[in-house]
Amino acid sequence: MMNMRREQLAIDLEKCTGCRRCMIACAMKHHGRIDPDLSRVNVIGFDSQDLNVPVICMACDTAPCIKVCPMNARIRRANGTVTTNTDVCIGCRACVYICPVGSPRIDPCTGQTMTCDMCEDETEPWCVAACRQEKALTICTPGGTSHRAARKAAGKTRKLHTRG
Repeated sequence: MMNMRREQLAIDLEKCTGCRRCMIACAMKHHGRIDPDLSRVNVIGFDSQDLNVPVICMACDTAPCIKVCPMNARIRRANGTVTTNTDVCIGCRACVYICPVGSPRIDPCTGQTMTCDMCEDETEPWCVAACRQEKALTICTPGGTSHRAARKAAGKTRKLHTRG
């Protein structure tokens, strides 16, 4: 049995200003560069609705991205996150197409997918620290009200993303 990290990211759509500091923090953490294209968080703006939606991997319990990967490159880590093993990923994007929230991002340098690992070696994800003022991204625990709200918001995000 894996020692699972119990928290999850919760997204409050009403608090997101679209500043994209979460994206910059993520890129800095994982690539050491201020480049939103290297972020595992994607903030989608819907100007007509005055809405900004941070899209982050929700580490689904059934994780269809793990099942669909022809190379078994999508893996669940000890902390519960679902990430890509870059040693075997061929960049086919099957995980991108099946993801219910549209979370996997394409690394523009490698063509491989990347998703949130909750900054597994840190006490707090960098995106949450970067969003401390707005509190659009916070930590919640599975089974709690905010965890259910995070899953519900993720479902709405996918619907908006496919329409927008």
